[in-house]
Amino acid sequence: MNKCTWILLLLLLWSTHLSAQNFNPNKVKNSLVKVIVSINNRESNSLTGFLWKTPDQIVTSLHGMSPTGEIRILYSGQAWRKARIKKILQKADLVLLELLPGQPALPAGMVPINAFHPEKVPIGTDVFALGYNGGATGSSSRQMKKGYVDPETLAELIPKKDLDALKRIGFPALDLNIFYLEGSLLPGFSGAPVFDAQSRLIGIGDGGLEKGASNVSWIIPATYLPELENSSISALPAGFENLTQLFSATARIEVNAPEIEENTRVSDQFLESSYSKMDDLPVEAIGFEFYATKNRSLIEMMDTSDDPENIQKLADEFSLDINIQLDYENMRFDIYEDINNGVVLAIPEGRALQFNPAEEAFQVSNFDGNDMQLYFYGMQSDFSQTDFEELLVLMGEIINQNFALRYGMSGFTIDEEYSTWDEFEGGRKIAWILSLGNEYLMGQDGLQYGFYVYMTLLMTEEKTFMAIATIPVPVEMLTLAMTYGLDCNNPGMYAGYCTYFNQVFKTFAAAHMINFAY
Repeated sequence: MNKCTWILLLLLLWSTHLSAQNFNPNKVKNSLVKVIVSINNRESNSLTGFLWKTPDQIVTSLHGMSPTGEIRILYSGQAWRKARIKKILQKADLVLLELLPGQPALPAGMVPINAFHPEKVPIGTDVFALGYNGGATGSSSRQMKKGYVDPETLAELIPKKDLDALKRIGFPALDLNIFYLEGSLLPGFSGAPVFDAQSRLIGIGDGGLEKGASNVSWIIPATYLPELENSSISALPAGFENLTQLFSATARIEVNAPEIEENTRVSDQFLESSYSKMDDLPVEAIGFEFYATKNRSLIEMMDTSDDPENIQKLADEFSLDINIQLDYENMRFDIYEDINNGVVLAIPEGRALQFNPAEEAFQVSNFDGNDMQLYFYGMQSDFSQTDFEELLVLMGEIINQNFALRYGMSGFTIDEEYSTWDEFEGGRKIAWILSLGNEYLMGQDGLQYGFYVYMTLLMTEEKTFMAIATIPVPVEMLTLAMTYGLDCNNPGMYAGYCTYFNQVFKTFAAAHMINFAY
């Protein structure tokens, strides 16, 4: 696909401009600490915290604690100190830590935060989280927007299927007042201070609950801090050791040394992200900034996804109609999250996300060099008056014409069985369109291919994003599978065929799994 495709859409809509960033992290960076809580001999939770009122008091997220784990605080990226729980505010998922007595003096220049901004944050306001991404030794800021949910409580924000999970955990309280975020808090930002453009503290990053490839993010208003200070509770809630719900902004890291010396700088070898891609630089272009945040199996994502129907339908078609048994258990995806707009991508494991200037799109190319590829396009605008169904018709026509021209076809026919759209809580609209080329293509390998294009289009009132998968399917391979069957759990001499069909399925699933953090 080339840039003319997206330009045609741009002509229909007025674009908007992102507000300038005024937040100055230098004003508050000396209030920030990293919090490490050991889980077992090999793993720890990595969170962010901030100094509150005094240098030896730290506020962070309750869900990152451990009933038996040791709590360590990293000051100024160099000085480790041990801490314990002083106060707990269970309903707001907050904990106040204090340093254990008898430790060396803290580094000079640490500046506690002494106040917060109590006023309500307007919808659309830029907010800025300062924290430690994954296992990073250095802090970084993230810009997001205050989103809209009414009333602004967890009970209204969390999809109904996840409310029971929060009830089992017991916190945060479902009637808790929260600030909903448009964007994603990255792993490690649980407990991170969140500021307005004037560098005033307005909240504490709480992350969110994982939802398939995506997650839902919110912050705890700083107005709960006095209640935390006045709490008389210091023990973890009953059953805390059974906490299994995944809070997406707490990073799990691996420990490669038995102990941290209190007065030594942490080495790069000591703490490592449990997901290696977390340390990669973001893929950044055209207002989007994608970070690799986690790795998930297909099964994990389908179990927690709002919309797995097309993926399950394709799996059934492979198994029952085409007679191919794929290795679903070993299909894994790298999850990339865009911090600015809250777009979440699922990329087949082992394939790289990059920005292609010629296409003006993010792109994932097949290692084998064939035409099985993924394209991702996005923009922000005012879509409040856009007729979604009319837009779908337009985009279908544009894609049909574009790919027909590119591959020398007469056109595409839409597969009605796989093409539908739905509206979800929070005003998210998602459409899925599968099209099949009207003629076979002749590949360079001499094989005939059926050529499929699968599109997912996301839209809210403020933004839209689109994934397009191009999937050539060899007719000869399909014929063999339908005639003799193909068991890709035991592929034998047809291992190459199985590799290809696994790629077909993963490419389709990746295009389907694109979503907004919500």
